[in-house]
Amino acid sequence: MMELHDRLDRLAGPAVEATSSQADADLARGRRALRRRRTVKGAATGVFAVAAAAAALAYGTASQPASHPAAGSAASVVPAAPRPAVVSAKLVAYQGEQPKGYTIDKVPAGWEIQGVDPSVLTIAPIDAKDKDPHTFVGKIAIMLQSQDEHVTPSGTTVKIDGKSGFLITPEGQTDGRTLYVKQPNGVYLIIQIWDAKGWTNDAIVEFAAGIHVLSTAVQGRG
Repeated sequence: MMELHDRLDRLAGPAVEATSSQADADLARGRRALRRRRTVKGAATGVFAVAAAAAALAYGTASQPASHPAAGSAASVVPAAPRPAVVSAKLVAYQGEQPKGYTIDKVPAGWEIQGVDPSVLTIAPIDAKDKDPHTFVGKIAIMLQSQDEHVTPSGTTVKIDGKSGFLITPEGQTDGRTLYVKQPNGVYLIIQIWDAKGWTNDAIVEFAAGIHVLSTAVQGRG
């Protein structure tokens, strides 16, 4: 064993005392190494923190339904109320006295024959404020095509008890409907519904099928 120590001493050479400059250099190298370790460790911690925050944000966004934003948030939206479905007019059997020139099978529930003259039959709500049968706002007017009207109507083609009909939206109106029903003599029966928002096409056809023109009905002029 002593022989091994002697050989190592000879290889290492005589001991030399370290100078202050060498000690300063070694200390500087140690401090630089320590700073590098701290920098690398700090950067890794920062990246992890950012990744964790991003993951938390993503989880929070995914777990919170988009349709339920936080109360008071600027992004909060009050859902629109559903639009009510259009319900067709309910037709009931007509029980009153039949008007001159026509017979009527059905009327809308709560409506009545308001008046009739040689050229027009008017049906209106029972509680209508306007009692004048010659004004048609909010009412149903039934008449034969004017003697002065020679235009062939066109529109949605319908059939009413085997008769040809054309359902149209009058010019300048959005809710009104007018139905032309061709009679055996070639003259058209005209049914004007001022406000047809609650009427389906089938309901209009059903109503028209219950209107029968008699020989005493008169065509108007103009």
